[in-house]
Amino acid sequence: MDTEAQIIKKGKDDYFAQKGDYKNPYPRSSAEFNHYERGWMQSLKLNEGQLVARRLSPADLRKTPSENRYAELKGRNEPLRKGPGPES
Repeated sequence: MDTEAQIIKKGKDDYFAQKGDYKNPYPRSSAEFNHYERGWMQSLKLNEGQLVARRLSPADLRKTPSENRYAELKGRNEPLRKGPGPES
């Protein structure tokens, strides 16, 4: 089994190898999924999203700001919603 550091490194490396195409190989809601995503996002920030930006089509550019491009790249149509917060 890979360590947390190895999984993060795999996420970092896969960002460039997959040219910004997000394909997390680990089960959702697992620690490994989160470690991989952390590494992938670190490379995304380091690269300033350039690999992802190059993949935008004219249709993507016409999307309204309410559409969440990051969630779409991760395979969701919208961001995850948190439940109600603690009462004040």
